[in-house]
Amino acid sequence: MIGRRQFTRQIARQLHTSARNSANQFSIPRWAYLACGSVILGAGVSFWSVNSSIVRSDATFASVFPVSEVMKHNTMDDCWIAIDGHVYDVSKFLAQHPGGAARILRFAGSDASSAFRSIHTESVLNRMKEHVTYLGPLGEGEFLNKAKKEQKLDVALGDKPSLAHIFNLSDFEFVAKKVLPQTTFTYYATGSSDEFSLRENRYAYSRVFFKPKALQNVQQVSTSTKMLGIDAELPLYISGFAGSCLAHPDAEWNLQRAAYKEKIVQMVPKQNSIDFDEFFDGVPADQEQWAQLHFYTDEELENMDEYINRFESRKNIKGIFFNVDVTALGNREKDSKVRALDEDLGEALNEMANNSGAEYCKTFTWDHVRKLVQKTNLPVGLKGIQRGEDVVLAAQNGIKAVILSNHGGRQLDFSRPPLEVLAEAKQMLKENGLEKDIEIYVDGGIRRGSDIIKAICLGAKGVGMGRPFLYAMAGYGEAGVVRAIQILKMEMINNMRLLGARNIAELDESFIDASSLKLHNPNVNDRLYDENYVSLPSPPWGKA
Repeated sequence: MIGRRQFTRQIARQLHTSARNSANQFSIPRWAYLACGSVILGAGVSFWSVNSSIVRSDATFASVFPVSEVMKHNTMDDCWIAIDGHVYDVSKFLAQHPGGAARILRFAGSDASSAFRSIHTESVLNRMKEHVTYLGPLGEGEFLNKAKKEQKLDVALGDKPSLAHIFNLSDFEFVAKKVLPQTTFTYYATGSSDEFSLRENRYAYSRVFFKPKALQNVQQVSTSTKMLGIDAELPLYISGFAGSCLAHPDAEWNLQRAAYKEKIVQMVPKQNSIDFDEFFDGVPADQEQWAQLHFYTDEELENMDEYINRFESRKNIKGIFFNVDVTALGNREKDSKVRALDEDLGEALNEMANNSGAEYCKTFTWDHVRKLVQKTNLPVGLKGIQRGEDVVLAAQNGIKAVILSNHGGRQLDFSRPPLEVLAEAKQMLKENGLEKDIEIYVDGGIRRGSDIIKAICLGAKGVGMGRPFLYAMAGYGEAGVVRAIQILKMEMINNMRLLGARNIAELDESFIDASSLKLHNPNVNDRLYDENYVSLPSPPWGKA
């Protein structure tokens, strides 16, 4: 985690971009910005902003405000709030808040640091510059009204295991459950309806077994490969997903920096927590990335040129993937149930999860896909393909890559595990003579280096991972994401040596037994996964 004072200063540096950022359709949509703002202070203060004079040395501050003084300012006409060691007067903002003044007043005269850090990136604080006044640094004392659950999270974050005690990706998830608010963790972890697809994504990998070759020279083992022409140290990319700001203040910066250090591909999402230009201006010139897009409206679909041109202008982008599995939002029941019980984060997360936000485009067809291919020189990929026949259609229509995905089990429940679809798709491509015309990637359920190897053996060019990296940065920031990638690499090298494979090119179907892949056995157990899994709650009894 970055320090509190450092975080606040970094936020202040972004003030000059406020007007431009709020209108940027290529970052988080306007409704999502409102969601992020509503979540602040537990669905309280929206779009913080401070006077740019905050960027100055400590010696020039005129006053220090002790906790006892801050607690006195707790009324509609006189409302102060402390965030990360600094004090702000939000009295003028009460009337401006779209969710009503009451949401802010419940935090009046108190420390809102934990709630603030649970949602914000450094660039979001600058949205309501003219309505919020920065007063000065917070002095000594202890707030008497700090929520017990906030105190518990602060203690958990301070007492978490060191990275030296993290040995696998499930360990990161275990830590994330302790350091994130329950509502936030559930938002990440939830699947749709009864979550069969969510669980099957994981269990599918336990139905594929290895057939190692003996007496192979495996002194030198390489995990490097190419993905859409990009050199990568692992056949792995960081998936694009919304809500990184809920896990850590640096959000996608953590992912970008870790991907650059470990030489893997980052997929930059349309719903990036960080402004488009601000983000890409900070990306090293030699870092190669993918972009992920989807369409909310028919108007966006018809104006696809704007999206394509925007990303083409960034030389880092080497491929654009379009979501094809979001004609509607999945029934994320567990998420909705938990949010309904959370007065602080619930309503605002409704917006971020899009339950009450924009509709998704329902008219995106293969005709549009052909237009997309014609409008760009970048490779075009489709994310969310779920049947072999559509992989064949994609190859026939000029698509260079598909990601077999059921959106992490968050969309249509009982959609098949991507690993199962992979075996089907490879066979259909062979039958149609298209195997060399398109690259296939899979995501969902991957937790081990051995899982990556199984996917490669079945014909995948690489795999994508999302939740594990969110969990890693929730507890450890950028260092956690780096550690997660390193763990996967170590596991891959170890497994490849034991298999008798020296490089990615040697991995093929001869190393695996996938005869049980389609047997959806409910008795399969994965202890680490099962211990972290939280089942759907029943309605509250006597708690309404």
